[in-house]
Amino acid sequence: MDLTQNLGDRNRLTRTLLAVGLAVFALWSLRKGKRLRGALAGLGAVALGYGASTESDGTMEHLAEIPDTDPTSEAEQQPTSEAEQLRCAICGEPIVPGQPRTPNENDETVHEACLEAPA
Repeated sequence: MDLTQNLGDRNRLTRTLLAVGLAVFALWSLRKGKRLRGALAGLGAVALGYGASTESDGTMEHLAEIPDTDPTSEAEQQPTSEAEQLRCAICGEPIVPGQPRTPNENDETVHEACLEAPA
């Protein structure tokens, strides 16, 4: 049995059991005279029962997606050629990932330290 199908079956079973439990609680509350509590529990039972009976494919597709677990190094994330590197418009040095940067008045990317330094 596939893992996602197994998880989906457990989820559906859990929602069904909760719906049945809420339905029993709603009937018990209504018999005791607690109309508001019984009505809310009944609505909850209907909602859970509906969710359990109409299995949406979106959840199963989401569970079926396998996240990319390959670690990437910073060397792979940095541009390879000199022309592709982001450079500071004030000092001309490259801006490395994680370094604070901001646009200046001409919308050019600069180091925050270079922008705050007195000219």
